[in-house]
Amino acid sequence: MKVTAVTSVGLTSEYIRPHTHADYSANGMRNCVWTRIDTDEGVHGWGEAYCGCYATEVTLAAIKRLARSIVGRDPRKPDTVLSEMRFRNRYWAMRGIGAQCTSAIEAALWDIAGKVAGQPLWRLLGDGAPRPVLLYASAGESHLSPDEVFNEVRECTALGFHAYKIRCGGRRDACEPDLETDRRRVEAARAALGESGKLFVDIAVPQKTSQWDIARVEAFSRALSDLDVGFLEEPAMTYDVIGYRRIRELGLIPPAGGESFSCPEEFTPFLEAGAYGVAQPDAAVCGGPASCTKVIQQAARRSVPVAIHAWSAGVGLAQNIHAACSCEGVTVMEWPMSHHPLAELPLRNMWDFRDGMLHPPEAPGLGVSIDDQLLSAYPLQQDEERDF
Repeated sequence: MKVTAVTSVGLTSEYIRPHTHADYSANGMRNCVWTRIDTDEGVHGWGEAYCGCYATEVTLAAIKRLARSIVGRDPRKPDTVLSEMRFRNRYWAMRGIGAQCTSAIEAALWDIAGKVAGQPLWRLLGDGAPRPVLLYASAGESHLSPDEVFNEVRECTALGFHAYKIRCGGRRDACEPDLETDRRRVEAARAALGESGKLFVDIAVPQKTSQWDIARVEAFSRALSDLDVGFLEEPAMTYDVIGYRRIRELGLIPPAGGESFSCPEEFTPFLEAGAYGVAQPDAAVCGGPASCTKVIQQAARRSVPVAIHAWSAGVGLAQNIHAACSCEGVTVMEWPMSHHPLAELPLRNMWDFRDGMLHPPEAPGLGVSIDDQLLSAYPLQQDEERDF
């Protein structure tokens, strides 16, 4: 079997965050890039790189350039093919968007391998044991009042979720976050979840124009210390190993990070330094589902739990599902509560969510449902790339 073609397609569909007005800054249209690898035996595979949402044209060009290294290769040996592809493109694709784009190719190759073997991808990536993963409802926009947060959490629990993440720290341009209000918002989420529900808080420091120093993070963490918050997401700048380590050494809420790392190696200094309380790889960002599994295993060796980050369209979400179900060490996986057809439709035949847990899909390969009708329904629209 040989790879005969690698083609990528840009798509655009509506995207709406829950409990927001139509003109809310995050709402509107959203792009994605999906990649298809074809073989001379009629088997094909799909993959996605999350950067297609933000840099659609660059993503399409980067994947086209990477694909030159895999045409004619045997997709049943994805590790060998990917190793050579990364070696040949090392001067421009070891980090950043070039590395992130390999997520789509890695996923598509493993999708083919799974189909050929007649096995779901998670079984090939790990030890073969099925591991349902706890999903958390990812919502809780920063502008929601405590009462609105309470009602939103109740809606999520009615849908079967036992875990929830709330955004705090004010808007991205907030110079002085309202700690008192955030305390009441997190209290409302805890009250709605009950004592047994899992609660997480995202302050997204790298996405704010005003940076947080260690004193502000400590004050915020102490204010929430009695509410059983499972992790505090991105409380320091992306590459601030020392900052993360100092926050973890406070012994308050475990700091979580790594969602934007484009390869497993970027996690290494944080794990070696004991800087992360929780690691957050994304299989549509860190090089693909096999690369994400490597991060999970690397974190497990240092007793660091993993909370899978997931915010792409449906193919990338599928990549994260398989990574999350593949091996021990994953405590929870993010699930976006936004309305996004390109996130929902590819998963329509692999969604098995019961009592807060997503169960591993059984279809061979990645298991996504994509046909010409779906692709033609959401053509790429120019100038719809997300700025943030």
